[in-house]
Amino acid sequence: MSPKTASALGVTTTRAASRSSPPAARGSGPVDALRRHLASRSAREHVVLDFLEDDLGEVRAALAAVAAYVANVDAALRDAEPSQGRFLSLAIGGAPIEKMETLAQTLSSVRRRLAQVAARM
Repeated sequence: MSPKTASALGVTTTRAASRSSPPAARGSGPVDALRRHLASRSAREHVVLDFLEDDLGEVRAALAAVAAYVANVDAALRDAEPSQGRFLSLAIGGAPIEKMETLAQTLSSVRRRLAQVAARM
């Protein structure tokens, strides 16, 4: 992902914030169970888990954005008084395509990080 795209999506700030906070401050997300399981491992495993956790957050955000777009399309189609302007704005807007590209890139990263974690188990 390019720095420009990452910045536009808020990825850079998300990753920095996640890495700067201690594991206990992050809560009890799905990665935290694995983090506890690997507690005796080196810091390298925990860095990979930090990135995995960030990537999963990006995947969730991209999926939510695509789902919101589909919901907006559904609502526009169900509208009692359809609007040409609303249809055009939904058709022309590039957000869903950008989110799908982000989703594809981030899912690839998730798969790579899962393989890294598996190799260290």
